[in-house]
Amino acid sequence: MKYSRKKIDKAGHIIAAKNAENLDYAEALAIVDDWRKLHLPVLEILMTQVLSLLDKNNIKPAFSSQRLKRMDSIQGKLQRTPDMGLGGVQDIGGARLVFDDISTLLKAKECISMAEFDGFSFDHDVYDYVASPKKSGYRSIHFVLKYHSEDDKDGMRVELQIRTKLQHDWATAVETAELISQSSLKAGIGDENWLEFFKLVSAIFAKREMMPVHADYAYFSDENYCKRYSHLNEENKFIDNLQALVGAVKTRENLSFSGGYVLIFINYVEKKANLKHFTQTEKDLANAIYAKAESGIKREEAAVVLVAVSDVRELREAYPSYFLNAKEFIDELYDFQTQCKKKGF
Repeated sequence: MKYSRKKIDKAGHIIAAKNAENLDYAEALAIVDDWRKLHLPVLEILMTQVLSLLDKNNIKPAFSSQRLKRMDSIQGKLQRTPDMGLGGVQDIGGARLVFDDISTLLKAKECISMAEFDGFSFDHDVYDYVASPKKSGYRSIHFVLKYHSEDDKDGMRVELQIRTKLQHDWATAVETAELISQSSLKAGIGDENWLEFFKLVSAIFAKREMMPVHADYAYFSDENYCKRYSHLNEENKFIDNLQALVGAVKTRENLSFSGGYVLIFINYVEKKANLKHFTQTEKDLANAIYAKAESGIKREEAAVVLVAVSDVRELREAYPSYFLNAKEFIDELYDFQTQCKKKGF
C-alpha cells in the first residue's frame, strides 16, 4: 500500500480537527485526497466482475453507481468515531447496486456472498441491515472487500452496497433531509421528529417488502402505523417540506455521455447543479478538480461529489439527494396514505 495505516490514521486525525492553521493540515489533506483517489480504479475492477457475475446468473440491477466519499463526510465520520481511525473507514470508495424488488435483492446477496472475485477477498462478514435494520431505520446490505495487488493499491478496501429501489428511496430522502436540516440524520443526529419520521417510514417500507422491521415497531398494527405517520406528518409538514424541493434544482447544462466520471457541483442557496463530464482517460484531472472544488466550498451552502455512472438517467436515479429530489419517496408515502384511508384509518 502506498501509505502505512499509521500514516493514514495520522492524516485523518489532523483533518478531523478541521484546524486549517495547523502547519500539517495541508499536507494531511493532500495525503487523504491522494489515498482516497486510489480507491476509484479498485472500484472499477470490482464492479466489472460483479456486473458480469450477475449477468451470468440473470440477475438484473435497476442501476448501478460508484463514488468516492466526500471530504466533509470523511471528516464527520472521523469526528463521530475517533477511535476508528481513517484506515478503519471501509467506505472511502463505494459501489452501489439497486434492484427493483426484494426477491431480486436476496438472489443478488446469495450470488455475491458465494462468489470469488479475482484479486479480492471479503474483509468482513456481510452487514445485512435488511434482516436487522439499523436504529435509524437504515436498510441495505453491505459487503467489504480487500484488494490484493503488487502496486500501490494493494490492501485497499472498498464497500459494495446492494438495496431495493424502496430502500434507496428512503436512504436518499434521508440525505436530502440532511442537506435541508444541516444535520446527520443517518447517524442519528438531529431533530428528534425528523429522526422518528424516517425510522417509522423505514418500518412501513420494510412491512411492504415483508421484511423485518425495527424492534420499536414490532407490535405495531396497520392502524398504529397509519395514525402515527399521520400525526408526525401533520405536526411537522415533512412531506410538504420535501415536496417543495422537487424539481427545484436546475442543471446548467444538459449532458449526453457514455461512461467516465461526472463532477456534480450543487449550490443549495441558488438551487442549481452544475455537471461536468470527464472521460475514462481524464480520471486524474477529475480527481484534481474534485479536490480543489472541495477545498473552496462552505458545507451549509454547497456540495461537490465525483461519481461514476453510465449515463445522465442513472446519475439522477442514483443520486437524487444531490438534486434535492425526493419525488419517488413522496409518491410511495402518498400511496401509503391512500391505503390508510381505504382501511378507514
